[in-house]
Amino acid sequence: MSTSTTKALLYCAVNGIANNTNGIGRQTKTFLATLARHHHRLSAHAGAFTPYLAVPEPGPATWGYNEDDLRYAHRIVEDLGGEVITLPYDTHRPFWHPDTWRHLSAEAAHAAGHLADRHKKVLAIGVDTPFAGLAHHTHPGVEVLLALFSTARITERPHPDPGRIAWEEEAIAAAGLHPRAWVADIGDFLTRHLQDQYRLDPGTLRAWPSGLDLTAADLAPPTRTEAERIVRAIGIPAGRPVVAAIGRTDHTKGLDLLVEELAPLRENVHLAMVAVPTDDDRANLLDSYRQRSAELGLSATIIGRYDRTIPRALAAWPDTFAMAVPSRGETLANIVFETALWAQQGGAVVLAPNIDGFPEQITDGHNGLLYDPAPGTLIQGLRRALALTCSERARLRAAAHRTVLKQRNAAEHLATLLATFWLPRATPVTTLHGHPATDARTPRSQAPASTHHPLEATP
Repeated sequence: MSTSTTKALLYCAVNGIANNTNGIGRQTKTFLATLARHHHRLSAHAGAFTPYLAVPEPGPATWGYNEDDLRYAHRIVEDLGGEVITLPYDTHRPFWHPDTWRHLSAEAAHAAGHLADRHKKVLAIGVDTPFAGLAHHTHPGVEVLLALFSTARITERPHPDPGRIAWEEEAIAAAGLHPRAWVADIGDFLTRHLQDQYRLDPGTLRAWPSGLDLTAADLAPPTRTEAERIVRAIGIPAGRPVVAAIGRTDHTKGLDLLVEELAPLRENVHLAMVAVPTDDDRANLLDSYRQRSAELGLSATIIGRYDRTIPRALAAWPDTFAMAVPSRGETLANIVFETALWAQQGGAVVLAPNIDGFPEQITDGHNGLLYDPAPGTLIQGLRRALALTCSERARLRAAAHRTVLKQRNAAEHLATLLATFWLPRATPVTTLHGHPATDARTPRSQAPASTHHPLEATP
């Protein structure tokens, strides 16, 4: 184990290390890619540090377990002197339950305490709900950042689980009481939601906007030949406008809404949907989407596995008029940002409901389309997308691309975050390119009553 640095960064996550099945997994993959490509620059910017990962003990119980993913994670952190720390837990008990999360959070806090024996400063980042309990634990030399990406009140509307809400409320309250615990300000909507619904103390916030590794090869648009090869291989017919959608078989993703509202357009469009079953999909939603599409007579290709080349090709395919994101609740949808990069040379415009974090990502008519979330209005948004001229689609795509490049650089965001924790308070915080950055190091006792939100959409 490395002892060459005084600082350690411990990233605690349940997805994206030994698997990659959801948006949180994509965030972890972005974090790993940022380390791999930019660790030297990050260290020069915020001080040398050793990265570590903490993950629930990987194995067959892991949703979407993939040994290649785990080997990749090991290689990234071990090449930088760190390690992957496996956290034991009872794999026979339900994973998505506060009792399991409480145990994992305690194990992760214990690991952070051990790192503090070797490093003078440790920043432990608890990614999303399963590690929200990190704020309950205190260790000298360890600071905790809770990086929540959603809550039960968002993803389980209209009847969120009371146990999950209680777990989240306890975590936010603990962060307000712990002098070395903080909450990530990943975006306007979620921060307002945590303040309004969970009584989050604004003084606990540290800016860490959700972002992408903008240099990643899999975020570059495919060539026309490559896109055509993939869309033809999955059975997309020629000569019809395509409406694409990507999501888990989760009620909150609203894929069922898209299937229903496409019925009046059955003669005109083809639905290309990637619907990946969750690890607790007891309702067999994938089968229900396929059955309902057949009953409605839709022209549809519904794929039940995740292969990143497919959404990349669909987003860039010239016949794809819309990347529909019909979610019932969403903080910040990765597919909105990714489509902006994949479709920069041609293809889809994003269509999403005017709720939650979507207005933070999309300015209607500028870099995408928003529709009223009332029942029966998705079809109006679809018709609007299909009626766009080639020049209108190109203008929206270009604006979307510019917005992502300007606002979503994950390397810049991580550099600024680390600097706010590790640089002396008198040291100006700058971006990797030397530009001034928002300094979020104000002591809690001096924190402003209102929160600075770094992610406001640029019209």
